[in-house]
Amino acid sequence: MLSEQQIWEYIKKINCESNTECSLSNLRMLQYRHLLTIPYENLDPMNGVALSLSPDDLFEKIILNSRGGYCFELQGLFYYLLQSLGYQVTQYAGRFMNEPWHVQMRRHRILVANIAGNRYVCDVGVRSESPRYPLILEEDTVQTDGICEYRYEKDSFYGWILMQKQPNKEWKPMLGFTEEPQIDEDFIMPSFYCEKHPDSTFNKFMKISIFTDDTNLNIIGNEFRVFKNGRIISRHTIENDRAAREYLSEKFGIKAPGSYRFIK
Repeated sequence: MLSEQQIWEYIKKINCESNTECSLSNLRMLQYRHLLTIPYENLDPMNGVALSLSPDDLFEKIILNSRGGYCFELQGLFYYLLQSLGYQVTQYAGRFMNEPWHVQMRRHRILVANIAGNRYVCDVGVRSESPRYPLILEEDTVQTDGICEYRYEKDSFYGWILMQKQPNKEWKPMLGFTEEPQIDEDFIMPSFYCEKHPDSTFNKFMKISIFTDDTNLNIIGNEFRVFKNGRIISRHTIENDRAAREYLSEKFGIKAPGSYRFIK
């Protein structure tokens, strides 16, 4: 649990000072503001810096030091915030489905909040266009966040499958999860894989993302891209570490340590 002081600083960071009571409207605003203010980033694994998933360490890194994190970090800290505010939240482990030629390992932290008997999937840890608001966990109910449409399907292996329909595109699966509740320690091993394994892409090149009201800004490797309505509307090559540091600060609000390297 976060302390009252930590809750206040967290809420202030994402500009949601008045949204602390447990309700669906406040949960929607918390997720939306989180996505607009706290970036997805993998700069620590890229630079060989060990990650900690403890509440205090995540709070210090993300809230106090103006950083971001990847899903295990972002979803972890958001989980602690929601719990501390009084939301009933269960954690699950999910599989991304963006590589249809093989089944991926479970490496996504899923949060499901129960409000008035309904369950809502909350996610602030996906590095691409993804739900900007919590989605009710119901089969075949089409929902929208103002950018894309979403619905859940059921599958005998993947469990719940999140489907996404971007503007002028077909439905596609994003990720799936089954309903075995997870504890914090269950995410240490997949996070360590992402940090250290030679096959992991999280320790090799930049994966950065943040949302605006109608776009997703991201960096992959040495390219900065702006997505809108499911397509790239601009892209720029990042020439060197100095330019990368400027992009990280100006576009994503990231204050990276002076010793960090970005272009490999």
